[in-house]
Amino acid sequence: MHVRAALRNGMTAEEIKEVLLQVAVYAGVPTANRAFRVADRVLSTLDTP
Repeated sequence: MHVRAALRNGMTAEEIKEVLLQVAVYAGVPTANRAFRVADRVLSTLDTP
Protein backbone atom coordinates (compact mmCIF):
# COMPACT_ATOMS: atom_id res chain seq x y z
CA MET A 1 0.00 0.00 0.00
CA HIS A 2 2.71 2.50 0.95
CA VAL A 3 4.97 1.66 -1.99
CA ARG A 4 2.14 2.20 -4.46
CA ALA A 5 1.17 5.46 -2.76
CA ALA A 6 4.77 6.67 -2.86
CA LEU A 7 4.95 5.95 -6.60
CA ARG A 8 1.65 7.76 -7.20
CA ASN A 9 3.04 10.78 -5.37
CA GLY A 10 6.12 10.98 -7.57
CA MET A 11 8.78 8.93 -5.80
CA THR A 12 11.01 6.78 -7.96
CA ALA A 13 11.95 3.18 -7.24
CA GLU A 14 15.47 4.37 -6.38
CA GLU A 15 14.13 6.85 -3.83
CA ILE A 16 12.03 4.13 -2.23
CA LYS A 17 15.12 1.93 -1.94
CA GLU A 18 17.02 4.77 -0.26
CA VAL A 19 14.21 5.18 2.27
CA LEU A 20 14.33 1.46 3.03
CA LEU A 21 18.07 1.71 3.66
CA GLN A 22 17.28 4.27 6.35
CA VAL A 23 14.71 1.88 7.83
CA ALA A 24 17.54 -0.57 8.46
CA VAL A 25 19.19 1.91 10.82
CA TYR A 26 16.10 2.55 12.91
CA ALA A 27 14.03 -0.63 12.62
CA GLY A 28 16.80 -3.17 12.16
CA VAL A 29 18.23 -5.06 9.23
CA PRO A 30 15.79 -8.00 9.35
CA THR A 31 12.86 -5.61 9.13
CA ALA A 32 14.47 -3.68 6.29
CA ASN A 33 15.18 -6.90 4.42
CA ARG A 34 11.52 -7.84 4.67
CA ALA A 35 10.52 -4.38 3.47
CA PHE A 36 12.84 -4.71 0.47
CA ARG A 37 11.23 -8.03 -0.46
CA VAL A 38 7.75 -6.55 -0.24
CA ALA A 39 8.75 -3.44 -2.22
CA ASP A 40 10.46 -5.54 -4.90
CA ARG A 41 7.33 -7.65 -5.26
CA VAL A 42 5.17 -4.54 -5.70
CA LEU A 43 7.62 -2.84 -8.06
CA SER A 44 7.87 -5.94 -10.23
CA THR A 45 4.10 -5.95 -10.78
CA LEU A 46 4.06 -2.32 -11.91
CA ASP A 47 5.48 -0.77 -15.06
CA THR A 48 7.96 1.54 -13.34
CA PRO A 49 11.51 2.21 -14.47
